Amino acid sequence: MSEYFVIESFELHDKQLDNWIKLSKEIDTDISKADGFISRDSGIDGDKRVYCLVKWKSKDYQEAFMKQLMARDDWENMMNYFGSIANMKTDKRQEIEIF
Repeated sequence: MSEYFVIESFELHDKQLDNWIKLSKEIDTDISKADGFISRDSGIDGDKRVYCLVKWKSKDYQEAFMKQLMARDDWENMMNYFGSIANMKTDKRQEIEIF
């Protein structure tokens, strides 16, 4: 099985740094329980652009997690809250599979 990385970056809406720090901790707690999850790291550059690197045991595990997440009853509310903090118009995502 190969390792799978998701690299995502986005800018924060104005004055949302504290909310992002809180939400990031909640994401860490949630994702750490997922099957196949290895690690998640995030940081913010000087322009307040957030970078997240999530490492999975495989693409299958990552896709299964996303499928479960999107099936939750509160998925729409979660995404609305996330979008109130993160400027999704600036979102960039890259997925890398290492064999």
